[in-house]
Amino acid sequence: YIEADYWDMFAPVFRPYRDRLVLAAHWGSANHPGIARCRERFDDVLARAGKGYAEVGMMTMVDEERDWHGWAQESIAQLQRYKERGRIGAIGMSGHNPATAMHAVRSGLIDVLMFPINMVGHGDEELAALYQACTDQGVGLVAMKVYNGGTLFTASGKPSGITPAHCLAYVLSLPVATTVPGPKNAEEMGATLHYLEASEAEKDYRPVVGNLRERLAGQCVYCHHCLPCPEGIEMGWLIWHVDQTLARSVEELKASYAGFPAKGSTCTACGVCLERCPFGVDIPAKMRRAAELFEAQV
Repeated sequence: YIEADYWDMFAPVFRPYRDRLVLAAHWGSANHPGIARCRERFDDVLARAGKGYAEVGMMTMVDEERDWHGWAQESIAQLQRYKERGRIGAIGMSGHNPATAMHAVRSGLIDVLMFPINMVGHGDEELAALYQACTDQGVGLVAMKVYNGGTLFTASGKPSGITPAHCLAYVLSLPVATTVPGPKNAEEMGATLHYLEASEAEKDYRPVVGNLRERLAGQCVYCHHCLPCPEGIEMGWLIWHVDQTLARSVEELKASYAGFPAKGSTCTACGVCLERCPFGVDIPAKMRRAAELFEAQV
């Protein structure tokens, strides 16, 4: 499995620093494999990482209510045993759906929540309630996607004026335990670490948040405020596939695109999504582009 190849390469670098690092080891993956498979992979990661221990056993992508009431409950029962045996220190969960995350936090069954937190969610009352619930329940909140996949840095192919220092300062002003920004190369890692040396002026995100919509005009940030679509199109994800072609081949993305029941060609340009989009994205044009890229017959 893919994680094994990763740990073969990463473990020799990781192990010398193991005592100084916090390891959140994935339990499962996006497709939520059976419990026996989760346990097999989890044990392998604990062994490869050293110490046979992880600070957090992190259930992966619990986004739907059925995931929480089904696979997650089975997984929590298993992770409780790891915790009792001293093989993990805490039970964590990652997800993207605020309603499902709120159920998990209020259940008292998780110790850590990893959730997307960035400027796009500024002023969202549902998200603010989730952050407060984590504080009230003593659940450690880990902010992921603080750059929103890099979409905060550009608008229509031009720099937005938003920097990693702005993004990190904003997220760390919230009740989070830590953040995992996810730089994809050495340059981005350097820009992220610059936050530690940035001046207060560089970190002042208030002007940026104040005119976020103007800065990001025309740029899809996958906030999904355009939904629901009358035709059942998951527009944010289809636009994501279109945008990904800037860095990846169309062929590489076609299989994933094919999994969506309603595709770009289904769009009738009714305009409902345009009324909802906070950033003025030409969504029908993006749907046409998705159809051109991924639905053309070879």
